[in-house]
Amino acid sequence: MFFAFLFLLATSLFAQESDLFEFKRFIVLPFGAYSEETGIVLGAGAMFFIKPGSNDVLAVTTSFKKQATIINRFFYETEHWNFLSYINLASWPTQFFGVGNDLDENEYDVYTLKNIRIPLAFGTNFLLPKVFQGKLNYGLETDWEYITFDNDWKNSQRVGIGYNLTYKSTSKTDWPRQGSFVQFRHIFFNANRFIWKNLDTRMYIPLPFLPEGVLALGSYLEDFDGDVPPDRLAQPDGVGQLRGLKKGLLADKTSWVLQSELRTHLFWRCKGTLFYEMAKVGKDIAELNDNKWHNSIGIGGRFLVNKDSKTHLRGDLSLIDWKKRGMAIQINEAF
Repeated sequence: MFFAFLFLLATSLFAQESDLFEFKRFIVLPFGAYSEETGIVLGAGAMFFIKPGSNDVLAVTTSFKKQATIINRFFYETEHWNFLSYINLASWPTQFFGVGNDLDENEYDVYTLKNIRIPLAFGTNFLLPKVFQGKLNYGLETDWEYITFDNDWKNSQRVGIGYNLTYKSTSKTDWPRQGSFVQFRHIFFNANRFIWKNLDTRMYIPLPFLPEGVLALGSYLEDFDGDVPPDRLAQPDGVGQLRGLKKGLLADKTSWVLQSELRTHLFWRCKGTLFYEMAKVGKDIAELNDNKWHNSIGIGGRFLVNKDSKTHLRGDLSLIDWKKRGMAIQINEAF
């Protein structure tokens, strides 16, 4: 289980803005954390806003235990096409529990992975009827990754290529207030010869009786074919899906996550949420249907750090399967 706390007020020393809590250029977050695989960890994270009014950011996290992640996000959109890219670099210890829907959290192997991953997605609405333009698009995806392990797993260089079909009526993907989002993705990877399929469905219903009230509903289904590497198994991540779960405690070739969340404004720059999520995994769709659901219920807080891009820091407290406590910290909404 992962516990963490952020000292937000300390970041005011680094804001360099006239508004003490408006971080237009960057924000620095000291943190303390504890997890079974790493013990006590002290470190810091920084987020740099590349372009005013957008969620193009460079996020850097590091600790005194030589753990580090760097994520650079870039999104560009015109009337007829869009482009989304990430650069992910990581060196981080993690746990491998095995494969299954009911794994023992006390039996696991610890390993450190080091990787660089660059996924790219292109989308366009060319040749579509005018009635669909602005909401429906299609495109190509590529995913390149080089990953090394400090155990007996084989180091790998993977290249994936595939396509996506997307319907989007929300005005903003990272902080949606109304509308819906449906995306199907299908990617073929050369290493291990495996295939990834993903169906992501979301709906956002405004609630006028609450300040900025929104009911968010989501379904996330992913399915793999072929010889899937252990680090790429379908699984809830514990941060955006089944929040507070140890990552990898549910892992197999097929995963399904259902999510619901009530969102509202509380005061000043602070917002709050109530959420309930369910997830399960299986070796295929047939086994998935027979397996039991695991759930996460909890509350969360949001703090607005950049008004132009509506970037929020997110913290969620949860109860897993009605008995295990968990916590997740991330940027913007879970879905």
